[in-house]
Amino acid sequence: MNIILPENFTRYDERGRKKVVFIKDGILYMRNDVSFKALMRDVTYAIYGKKVCKCCGRPILANWLTIDHNIPQDYGGPDITDNLMPYCKYCNESKANLMPDQHLEYLELKNQKEKLDFIKKCRVENEKFRYDKEFLHLCKGKELWVKQMDVSKIRGINNQVNYSSGYSDHHKGTKYKKIEKFYSKYQNFQKPIIVDRKKHLLGGYVTVNFAQNNRILKVPVIIIENIEVFY
Repeated sequence: MNIILPENFTRYDERGRKKVVFIKDGILYMRNDVSFKALMRDVTYAIYGKKVCKCCGRPILANWLTIDHNIPQDYGGPDITDNLMPYCKYCNESKANLMPDQHLEYLELKNQKEKLDFIKKCRVENEKFRYDKEFLHLCKGKELWVKQMDVSKIRGINNQVNYSSGYSDHHKGTKYKKIEKFYSKYQNFQKPIIVDRKKHLLGGYVTVNFAQNNRILKVPVIIIENIEVFY
């Protein structure tokens, strides 16, 4: 898939000499040590600005500026511009982990008890998304975002040093244990991993680590065709 990008976007290194992120011919190039998640937030702000909440339409005070995941992270919502919007803190907190259509319905409710009952009902309904190995709920009416990919075809795994080997309880980090618990219950991954157009790993390092350790051959992947990593 091609994600939404602004026409221009550039970031430089600490000395301001070398470009670490730039857009050329519709492709976003990013140096391998740039945080993909943080970058996607910055690019989202570059696209939509930081002044107006995309939910309520009101001006956003600086200390109330947040990024909302249209499809919640709890249900596989990825950190890509197509799934991110600038929200004020109030709207972000009210949406919580509701799906977009559920949030609209929630906003129409006036009674606090009705709101609480509605949230409980949505949590039960949304449980089905955790079993969806194809992540079809990420792209209603759009092209499929997620594919199953052989772990062996993913590049850049060995360049990452920020995740645990996971071979013993002593070395397992919090993220690893969370993935382990989720997979044990649902036989699925909570979120797809993300790779660039050359299959270089951008996000989901611990998920890949878990798959390798447990001899899981395929993982859900979003391939972003208009991003490329460079060294």
